[in-house]
Amino acid sequence: MAYEIQNGVMFVHSFDEEEFGYWKTRDFEDEVREIVIDEGIKEIPESSFEYFKHLEKVQFPASLTTIGKSAFTDCPELTEIRLPEGVTSIGDAAFQNDVSVRRVFLPQSLTGIGLYAISFGHGSRLFSVEVAEGNPVYASEQGILYNRDRTELILYPAAKRAKKFVVPETVTRLGDGAFEHNVWLHEVILHDNITDIGSGAFAFCTHIEALDIPESVKGIPSYAFFCCERMERLTLPKEVEYLGYESICNCTRLASVKLPHGFTQLDYAAVGGNPRLRELVIPEGVTELNNSALIDDTGLESVTLPSTLTEIWEKAFQCCSSLTEITIPANVRYISDDAFMGCNKLKKIYLQGDQIENLWWVPEGAEVIRV
Repeated sequence: MAYEIQNGVMFVHSFDEEEFGYWKTRDFEDEVREIVIDEGIKEIPESSFEYFKHLEKVQFPASLTTIGKSAFTDCPELTEIRLPEGVTSIGDAAFQNDVSVRRVFLPQSLTGIGLYAISFGHGSRLFSVEVAEGNPVYASEQGILYNRDRTELILYPAAKRAKKFVVPETVTRLGDGAFEHNVWLHEVILHDNITDIGSGAFAFCTHIEALDIPESVKGIPSYAFFCCERMERLTLPKEVEYLGYESICNCTRLASVKLPHGFTQLDYAAVGGNPRLRELVIPEGVTELNNSALIDDTGLESVTLPSTLTEIWEKAFQCCSSLTEITIPANVRYISDDAFMGCNKLKKIYLQGDQIENLWWVPEGAEVIRV
């Protein structure tokens, strides 16, 4: 690669694959405040300017068509992304964790945005995404990024200052991380046209107090409500096809939740880290409590297990320290040795049926009563 640095400005003249690995090992990232990329360069390769901690500005050439995966990941002082006409694709995580970016300008030519390409993480200052008129794939309205026909809400900026947002009637899907890290919203109104919610759609929305998920939603994905710390009420559909790992996790004010029917596994930490949760009914149809399914539900006093349950895996009830008794259904044929680790108040275990002979999993001081 041919480059030069003058007064904190890095001039990039070419990308040479053979030299790329060498120059990335050079210790000059902290010197660069601005990057000027020469005309003629069409592609910025993967991870080219990753971890440039003091980079504030990038001047892209009109010849540019592609920005590679993680090209500008973790550039925390970059303040604006303005892509030239001609850019057609942005790779996965291309600008991830660039927390100081306040505005993003996307050209008419852009047809592909990778996963979390413009997801800026905790402390994001993004308040607006703007898309050039005539873009065939994307559109923006009031700084919110949608697909062209507005059936998918792709990104609601984390620093957009509104306490309430009503999702437009045209939207049928909330994208992965759609509202992630927003610290202003207290309420989001969802309508019955929505059928799909992407992974992490409401993760780290620390001020949302209540959410009503419409019956039309097919499933609850991983991280859906992860770390919604002030959420006190969560209403779920009566039936869903899946409930993802860490989906209702670390919601520290959530006191109760009614789980839907339709899914078969309570996945990793799916309902974990909710210290105010007092009771929980695992619905019929669930056959497995997976690793750490209810971990750190320290206030959980009562849990009802379904007759369909067959396996209880590692640390499923770890640190459910308020649980005093539990009934194990007759169809359960396996319980991990550490399933009840840290359940210090568990005193009575009612064991139905005769499939479980090994009692190594029973916490010290707990009495097993076969019924």
